[in-house]
Amino acid sequence: MSDKALLEVRDLNLSIHDTKILTDISLSVAQGRTLGIIGESGSGKSMTALSIMQLLPKGAECRGAIHFDGRDLTQLDEATLCELRGSDIGMVFQEPMTALNPVHTIGDQITESVLLHQKVSRREARRIAESTLERVGLPVSQYPLTRYPHELSGGQRQRVVIAIAIACKPKLLIADEPTTALDVTTQAGILDLLNSLKASEDLALILITHDLAVVGNMADDVVIMRNGEIVESGATSQVFSEQNHPYTQTLFKASSFVPDTGTSAHQDTVEGDTPFTNANANANANANANANANANVTATATATATATANPPLLSVDRLVCTYPINKRRLFAPQRFFRAVDEVSFNIHAGESVGLVGESGCGKSTLARALLGLQKISAGQVTLHGRDLGNPDDLRESRQHMQVVFQDPYGSFNPRHRVSRLVAEPLHVLPDKPGRGETDKLVNTALENVGLMSSDADKFIHEFSGGQRQRIAIARALITRPELIILDEAVSALDVSVRAQVLELLARLGDEHGLSYLFISHDLSVVRNVTDRVLVMRHGKIVESGKTDLVFNQPKHAYTQELIAAIPELPR
Repeated sequence: MSDKALLEVRDLNLSIHDTKILTDISLSVAQGRTLGIIGESGSGKSMTALSIMQLLPKGAECRGAIHFDGRDLTQLDEATLCELRGSDIGMVFQEPMTALNPVHTIGDQITESVLLHQKVSRREARRIAESTLERVGLPVSQYPLTRYPHELSGGQRQRVVIAIAIACKPKLLIADEPTTALDVTTQAGILDLLNSLKASEDLALILITHDLAVVGNMADDVVIMRNGEIVESGATSQVFSEQNHPYTQTLFKASSFVPDTGTSAHQDTVEGDTPFTNANANANANANANANANANVTATATATATATANPPLLSVDRLVCTYPINKRRLFAPQRFFRAVDEVSFNIHAGESVGLVGESGCGKSTLARALLGLQKISAGQVTLHGRDLGNPDDLRESRQHMQVVFQDPYGSFNPRHRVSRLVAEPLHVLPDKPGRGETDKLVNTALENVGLMSSDADKFIHEFSGGQRQRIAIARALITRPELIILDEAVSALDVSVRAQVLELLARLGDEHGLSYLFISHDLSVVRNVTDRVLVMRHGKIVESGKTDLVFNQPKHAYTQELIAAIPELPR
């Protein structure tokens, strides 16, 4: 490892249309080392990365020096910068769906990057694309190059973005929230991959994240940003142990925040109080998954029969969702893939239930099926006893159930202002509020999630990723529904804002008896905010029970693997 800095930023100042964005930013990273950048949404982390890449919007004025491999990037023309981007400097952007082209296959997008920067044939470029996908956990046998981004889960799309960034073996890799959309086991694999690249290829890595545990275990040095400035920097071990700046102390306090979710009166009467038993916890995980899934169906049916005195708000009975598989031959019989495979569970009023599992296990498909956005192949979903498979019952139930989607940008119409976006669910109310009342409801919802009422007049592209997610939560809360399905609702939020949002959800749940289905790959969040947890794998529920029991005494081998992969702050 060389002590000489591969990248050195000195006194970087950035303004956009005379608005100050970055002030006197100075940092450096050497080959073979990792620099972590931590800060809240809007602190300037991503703009620092974009300044290094010289990918700035119109009206941007950049002053200072950005030296990379002996050259000042601020003095290079666009043609030279295009040669550097992708070949010597790779970048993983925060939102994979917006970073990928929806009309091109994943194979074409990786191949394009290779062909632009390496003198190889198209056949060789395709071979490199295949091997790179293998390295990020997407074997071509399961994820062929002919797939499109919309055919992949959020975590799988993020892995494709990482594959594009590392395909040409850059000297410097800038990873902007590279594991935000990934489950814990996949996150661990990606972080191991980045570490192995750094070691084997003397790669310099800039890791931008809101996850203090990831930085603590990955970074050699750390920079903590707030309001476009660096408030503390140094060796990671020193900064984490001393925490000299008050803002650093605030971040660490928020990272260990546990909201007061209260005690559910019904907790002792609902099904799944005891995790499902696996007599051979160390046996093959696939065999155990099938055995426990069958046990889950039986246990759920028994518990439902004994809980008539406390009928569930939401009831899911042997739900199946399938997708057609492309035919290899013209007259071959149509085959189907079971994304959700006979899933059964209940959610009671005021109860918070967590759903965890790896990317592609069927969590989001299950959420869409509950909302009536995904065709149900078999089984039944009822809300207050109404069959949501019936269009009339589904329409009447809309106001009682809301959702926060995983991708905050893709779930909004970019042409509409925030006021209209947040107010969208109000049309399902039987008594629609007037203009003045609607404005009050929108302003209150925005303020509840940590934004200002003046933000209602802005467009969604004017916000950071974490701020967009807060707007999505505000939209879900505005009708005060009985059930909110949160699909990775806090995955894009920094630790302090995440603590604020979780406290908000807990308070609203207690005050209004709200129920939550909390879908997340962040097991630490699920552990702190849910009464029960469901563990999903390959479309099946493989383990279920009280949250504390499942986390402290996991019975299924797959659950044990998930819990073991949770990153922890170094002590």
